[in-house]
Amino acid sequence: MNIKKFAAYRAKADVVKIDIIAFCAEVAVVANEGDKLYIEHSKNFFPHFAENDGTVTMRQLKGPFWNLKRTTIIVHVPECAVPGMNVNILKGNIKIDGGIYGDVQLGGKQLKAEVYNSTFENLTIKADELDVCADGITVKNLANATAADGRVEFDKTFCKKAECRIKKGNIGLCNSACDFALLNSDEGNIAASMVGAESDYTISLKGAAVSGKNNHSSSGKSIKARAERGSVVLDFSKNSFFDDELGEAQA
Repeated sequence: MNIKKFAAYRAKADVVKIDIIAFCAEVAVVANEGDKLYIEHSKNFFPHFAENDGTVTMRQLKGPFWNLKRTTIIVHVPECAVPGMNVNILKGNIKIDGGIYGDVQLGGKQLKAEVYNSTFENLTIKADELDVCADGITVKNLANATAADGRVEFDKTFCKKAECRIKKGNIGLCNSACDFALLNSDEGNIAASMVGAESDYTISLKGAAVSGKNNHSSSGKSIKARAERGSVVLDFSKNSFFDDELGEAQA
C-alpha cells in the first residue's frame, strides 16, 4: 500500500462517535496506540469532514465518476477510546479488527462485513445483500444481523443475545455462548453449536429437517431457530474454545 496515494484527517479532540457514509468503499477499522482518531482515505475520494461535540462525521461528495471508483478508508481508533460508530456504504466491505467500541451499526445495500477480536456494547449489521464473518468477538448486549439475501456466520462469539434474520441464506452460530439466540431463515439452513449445557436452555426448533430437540428450562436462557424451507442443526459443548486455548498455552 503506497501511503502517498492517501490523504488523512486527524481529529482535534477526543472522539465519542464516528459517523461515515460513502458510496463504493473498502473500510478498515483498526486500533492504534495514539491518543487521537485519524482517518486515511484515497486521494480520489471527495469527503466532507465535520467534528462537533465529540462526533466525527465523514460524508462522501459526488465527484467525477464517483460510482466507478472503489475508495479505501482506514479508520485508526485510539486504544484509549471507546467510541460508538455508524458506517453506511452503498456497496463494499467493512472490516473491524481489534478494539473496544460502544454501539456500532454497519449498514449498506451490498455489504461484506468482517469483524475480528473486538468488543462491543451492541453490534448491528444490516443490508439488502449481506455477507458476515465474525470471529472472536464479545458483545455486552445484542449482536444482530439482518438481510434479505446472504450469509451470516458468528464464530467464538460471547454475547447476551444473538439475533439473525435472513429471508434467503444460511446462518451459522458456532462455538458461541449466548443467553438468548433467535435465528430465522425463510430459505436457508441454520447451524448452531453452543457452549453450555443443553438442559439450561428453553429450545424451540422448526425446519424442513431438524437435528436437535426442543426443551423447556426454568433458567431463563432460550434458543429459537426456524428454517422454514431448510434444515436446523443444534448441538452443545461443555468446553469453551477459549478454555481449550488456555489449556494449550499452559501445557
